[in-house]
Amino acid sequence: MTEIQKKGSKVGVIAIVSTLIIGSAAAAGSFIWAGQTAFAAKVNGQVISTEEFATYVERAKKQYAGQIGMDFNSAAGQTMLVNLKKNIMNSLVEMSLMKQEATTMGLDVKEDEFKSKFDELLKARYQGNRKTFDEDLERNKYTYEEFETQFKQQILLSKLYQKVIEKIKIDDAELKKYYDGHMDMYKEPEKIKAQHILVKAEEGKKDQETKAKTKADALLAQLQGGADFAKLAKENSDDTSNKDVGGELGAFGKGMMVAEFEEAAWKLKEGELIAAPVKTRFGYHIIKRGASVPAMTKGFPEVKESIRAQLDREKKQKTFEDWLKQLKAKSKIEINEKMTAAPPAAPAAEGKPGDKPVEGQPGQGAPGEAPAGQTETKAGDGHDH
Repeated sequence: MTEIQKKGSKVGVIAIVSTLIIGSAAAAGSFIWAGQTAFAAKVNGQVISTEEFATYVERAKKQYAGQIGMDFNSAAGQTMLVNLKKNIMNSLVEMSLMKQEATTMGLDVKEDEFKSKFDELLKARYQGNRKTFDEDLERNKYTYEEFETQFKQQILLSKLYQKVIEKIKIDDAELKKYYDGHMDMYKEPEKIKAQHILVKAEEGKKDQETKAKTKADALLAQLQGGADFAKLAKENSDDTSNKDVGGELGAFGKGMMVAEFEEAAWKLKEGELIAAPVKTRFGYHIIKRGASVPAMTKGFPEVKESIRAQLDREKKQKTFEDWLKQLKAKSKIEINEKMTAAPPAAPAAEGKPGDKPVEGQPGQGAPGEAPAGQTETKAGDGHDH
């Protein structure tokens, strides 16, 4: 992205699944569930223990607290915690179902297959350095045995996914039908090409702006006298993203550049040099208009493979989701609803005004602990549990 293009940001949601990639049913955090029934869920008779569920919840809480500063004792934090527990419960139930189905299909992970995938992981994420990998495990408080168990599970579920979607095919007729029905997506608006030289100045710093304007005026005078634009850009432009290519910005449509730059560039004729430097929040720009690129619609052959990739991805995702939904519908799933319930409001503690009850003392339950109640059996409703 050049220094004159609009900048934006996307706010991402921390994926719960990231807490399920590496982990174990260690007892850490299981004290939270003391006094609960002995299971978090049963999936076709297979138990998901309270300890396993508690471990994942605690890891997810630490991730949220560390990355977005969530206070789980606040009202918003309590609401998020309930949703977090429900999502983790649903993920664990689905994981159990998928592992059961993989076993039914005769799928497993051989040692040589694990080693091959592990080597690929080392090369891709750790440049093949086993020491760096081990340090990463230690930093995140995981043992190699825990990692191996979970990584083998990932490989197994990947094989299951491939088995479920292996027969999916997208033919050319389907691609053409999609193209014809979404032709507006492939329309390209008119664009122009341009070169620029940027002389940076921090907005609001008058001394910087004055110096930048003086330098920009001098460079423009050289260009008006016949100097080579590309040469001056390489030697003088502060836009490091394009100075080495003579300030070439490529083709851009309206709305892609900051307003002042866009307005000035589009007013120029092809080959025309700006009459005076243009000021933006980045500094001063000297602009030379390039060729126009007429509006057009991309032809089917040009976009055919990108459509294939999109439809293939969407079709596989829907196929797997439908398969999993059907699998849940025919399975016996029993959820200990107390595990995902909202914590009870703590009664006022005795003591001086303003004192807070100490966690674990009478008058305040441990975080996440719900009152005793009945478990609820759900057989195949297909919803989050």
